[in-house]
Parts: sequence; C-alpha cells; structure tokens
Amino acid sequence: MFAAMFDQLAKTYDQSGVPFFTTIAEGLVGRLQPATGERVLDVGFGRGAATFPLAEAVGPTGRVDGIDIAPTMVELATASARDRGLDHVSLAVGDAADPALPPASYDVVASSLVLFFLPDPQAALTRWRALLVPGGRLGFATFQPWPATWQAIEDVFREHLAPDAATTTRMPEVFAADESVEELVVAAGFGEVRTEAATYPVPFDDVEQWRVWSLGTAMRGLWMSIPAESHPQIMTRVERLLDDAGGTLDVAIRYTFGRA
Repeated sequence: MFAAMFDQLAKTYDQSGVPFFTTIAEGLVGRLQPATGERVLDVGFGRGAATFPLAEAVGPTGRVDGIDIAPTMVELATASARDRGLDHVSLAVGDAADPALPPASYDVVASSLVLFFLPDPQAALTRWRALLVPGGRLGFATFQPWPATWQAIEDVFREHLAPDAATTTRMPEVFAADESVEELVVAAGFGEVRTEAATYPVPFDDVEQWRVWSLGTAMRGLWMSIPAESHPQIMTRVERLLDDAGGTLDVAIRYTFGRA
C-alpha cells in the first residue's frame, strides 16, 4: 500500500513551498552532526529532505547512500542530486524494513518520518543497526502526538470515512510516548539512547495552500477515501480551524538517537 501511495505522491511531495519535511529533516541532520568523510545511509529519503544536508555535511570525501520504496521518488531525487553536482550521493529503490545492504557499511544511519510506517519497527531498527560500524550513530525523526488543531483537522476527515476505513495518518501506539520509542531502540541493540524534542511552526497562506500541501503528504490517502462531493465541506471546516490558529500550525517532532 505505502509503495504505491508514495510513488503517486512523488511529484508533489514536499514541493508546495510549505516548510515541513525539509525543516524536520534539517533538524535531524543538525543534531546528528555528520562529519566530513563519513558514510551515511538515508532510509526513506523521499525527495531528499535529509539527503542533501547530509551530503553537504560529509562533503565529497564522504558518501551518502539512500533507499526509498517509491521508484518515482528515487528518479526525482536522483535528478536533483545530479543537478546539485552531488557525485557522492547514490540513491536506489529499497525496503526500509529490510535494507539489502552490506553489514557494517555506515558511520551514520538517518531516517526522517519513516519508522512508523513499517510493519515491525523494532525488527527494522535491528536491521539498521547491523548496517552500522561499531560505535556508529542512529538518528530518526517521528511525530509526537498530534497537537489539538492537527487532531481536529484529522477528525474532520474521519467524520466522512467509513468506520473500518484504512488510514495512512495514524501512528502505532508505541509512538505515543518517548519512553516506548526509546524502548524499541534499546531492544534493537543500541546504546546511549536519547530523545530530543522540537516544535516547528508550519505557516499556510490560506486553506488552498493547505489543501495543496496535504495532497503531497500521507493525508492524500484520506482525500482519496472520501467522496469528492464532501471535499468542499472539509475545506470550509478546515479553513475555520486554520483561521482560529492564525494560519500557523505547530508540529511537534521527536528525534531519537542511539549508538551501535
């Protein structure tokens, strides 16, 4: 399901001009502090939100490999890397849940807003650890529980969904608290596990910009699950919520780190 969804999203993903995926990924890279010459793996790179700052940090003497499940994401991000002259970046189709890569190949494994999509996050983390050299660093970003306005917007959609409809925007319960996420990382064999939190403002010019942005995220699945005749009602109600929030929604992010 996710491979097809993100392949469909690829052309508009993170292209709306709204500071969201790139801001969150840059926060992850800044906290990981990759060094010149290091070898880094970006798991689930999308359009390169983390890939390109990672490549800048390690420089041409380092290397950034990336895997993503969506072939169109790979195609478009590869073209962007080429346009930027990043010869030390290599991107390929791959499964974040079980990367087919040599063990002990990387100094750093980074992943932004991916882990909660995977069927068995602990198993994936265990496989990511095997890709790191001894002492190698892991860092990944996940969402904190949705703030009230984000939750209210999602509730607007859910009023129009069948009770048993599949969703692409709800995270497994384990991601509800820092402690349970850290337990996943410890159980996967990492040490020095810690969490940092950040809150970022996400400004929207108007409800139409919000709509365009949402269609370039996993929320597209909600739009596609609701009859088109209900869309104007959703827009009206979301516009009120945005107006009440002053046009800016704060997103709460969890950064989790560990060492192999």
